[in-house]
Amino acid sequence: MTNLETRIENAKKTITGNESLLDMLDAEAATLLLNWGMELAGSIAQSTADLDDPSAELNMEPRLKALRQFIRAAGNWAAGLYVDSESQSQLQDKLLQQLKIMRGASASLPAADELNACLLSAHGAMQEQSILKLKELLEKSG
Repeated sequence: MTNLETRIENAKKTITGNESLLDMLDAEAATLLLNWGMELAGSIAQSTADLDDPSAELNMEPRLKALRQFIRAAGNWAAGLYVDSESQSQLQDKLLQQLKIMRGASASLPAADELNACLLSAHGAMQEQSILKLKELLEKSG
């Protein structure tokens, strides 16, 4: 296995090794969020292909931490923990902040109003549908 393949597998383990990230969700939503998290972790590791191991670790550490925080917040949101407008606003800020760390300062992010609309539209929706809507929005934004 090459260094990059090892990095990708280790990055994915940071998500799979922390089941508490998904405790608040039903099985289908937890599986969806876990798979999405592993996909994102793999992308973070893949982006370090041209770096040596120590540099790659330095690059990935804050981004994987942000990913874990993003996954936890998204799971809590899908489970219905952010219902009032103040907590929704805090969630929106947190998700955008974590995305900026995960993707890099120069990466494109969803517009705040689009993210807010997505967060609000999921109120009362099934957990899996909520996660799919958020994933779709973030994939659309880059």
